[in-house]
Amino acid sequence: MRRLIPKARPEWLLISLMLTACASQIPLAIREAPADNPSLEAVRGNTADYLARQVRWGGKLIGTENRENATWLTVLGAPLSKDGEPQSGDDSAGRFIAIVPEFLDPKVYAADRKVTVTGTLQRADTRLVGEFPYSYPVVQAQSWYLWPEEPEAPYGYPYPGWYDPWYGPGFGPWPGPWYPYGYPYWR
Repeated sequence: MRRLIPKARPEWLLISLMLTACASQIPLAIREAPADNPSLEAVRGNTADYLARQVRWGGKLIGTENRENATWLTVLGAPLSKDGEPQSGDDSAGRFIAIVPEFLDPKVYAADRKVTVTGTLQRADTRLVGEFPYSYPVVQAQSWYLWPEEPEAPYGYPYPGWYDPWYGPGFGPWPGPWYPYGYPYWR
């Protein structure tokens, strides 16, 4: 009798598992910048020249404001990596506002979270930062990605700033001529 269901071959299962494991969770619109993506600094200098252009910007959230039909994200711009993730550091290109056409929970989209937005540049709004009037480029978001929170780095062993004078070449994990088996314990 002939078999109707083909026999599963392990190499095909392995290949399909490897291909699904390599798939990125980051949306394609976030990973790839538009061809003529203007920088936030250039747009802040003269917003009128860049109206209706596609942009991909990101940074750290400053505030999340829910309105009747949209959520306004105020973002402190940062340089982006090749996959669109905002880089950590003190470099900032300025601030911008992203209008997301749905409700976003302010507890999830909280301050200091990294976000990347792609969309169309609409206009510039002037708001106060302290007592200083600041011009915010406004982007109508078509795609956005909230990056996962980075885990806090554990403190040094046994406490921050701890230093072991015996840790190094010939001691500890580095082999050397003095103590080839690690730490200088006498047996």
